[in-house]
Amino acid sequence: MLSVSEIIDFFKLNSSHAKKELGQNFLINHEAILKIVNALEIKENDKVLEIGPGLGALTDELVELSNDLTLVEYDAKFVEFLSRSYEEKKNVKIIKNNILKYREYDANKIIGNLPYYITTDIIEHIAIDFKNIETGVFMVQKECLNRITALKGKDYNAINVVLKYLFDLDIITNVKRDCFFPEPNVDSVVFRIRKKENNAISADFLYKIARICFLNRRKTLLNNLGSYLKDKEKVREVLAASNLKETSRAEELSIEDFVNLANQILNLETI
Repeated sequence: MLSVSEIIDFFKLNSSHAKKELGQNFLINHEAILKIVNALEIKENDKVLEIGPGLGALTDELVELSNDLTLVEYDAKFVEFLSRSYEEKKNVKIIKNNILKYREYDANKIIGNLPYYITTDIIEHIAIDFKNIETGVFMVQKECLNRITALKGKDYNAINVVLKYLFDLDIITNVKRDCFFPEPNVDSVVFRIRKKENNAISADFLYKIARICFLNRRKTLLNNLGSYLKDKEKVREVLAASNLKETSRAEELSIEDFVNLANQILNLETI
C-alpha cells in the first residue's frame, strides 16, 4: 500500500492527477485492505482476478496469498507501475484491458474496487459471463449496492433478478471516505457474493426473459412477452401456467416468479 505522499509523487512523476470521475480513489487504510482481501478466502488452487488494481493497494496482499493472480487494468500508467512492482512475481499476470472487454473467464474468485459509473455493467459481466466464479468481493459506493440489490421499485431490473438467483450476498464492511486518497464524496461498502448450488434454469436464459419482461416497465407481461413469443395466446398459456396475471408488470414479480416463468417459456420452446 502506498502512502499519501507516495501517491502524490507518483502522479507528479507522470504529470497527471487522480481522476475522481473514473473512480481513481486509492485505499490508504491497511485494516480495510486486509478485511477486503481476507473475505475472498483464497485457497491454493484458486484462480484469482483483480479488477482495476490501480496502484496495488489490494494487490500487495493478494500476491502473497494467490498462486495464480491476474490483474486487469486499463490505465497505461498503472499497468507500467504494476509491471515494475511485480516483475519478479511469477504468480502474477498483468493484462492491459477494459474489464468489460476481457474475455478470459477461467477465474473462480474475483475482487475489485469498482468504479461508480460502470459498477452495474461490471456486475452484469461477472454474473453472466464468468461461469466458473465461486466467490467475488467488491467495494462500491453505498448507493450502488442499494441499486444492484433492489428487489422492488424503480431500481429492480433483470440483472438484480439474476444476481439474486445465482448468488448469496453478504456485507463485509463499510469503508469511510477518509480511508481513501483523494477522499471521495461518499462512503463505500464491501460486499461478497457466493455462488449458490442452483441448477433450476440457466442464468443466461433467465436473464434473457427478465430483460424482455422489463423491456418497457409500463407495459404488462402480456405485451412485453408478446413481442418475444409473437403469439399472445401462447403468452397467456405460460402466464397461466406460472400463476401470473396477464396484467402483471415485471416489477411485481419475485425471483421465484421469474424462474417459473422462464421455465414455462423454455418448456414451450422445446415442445
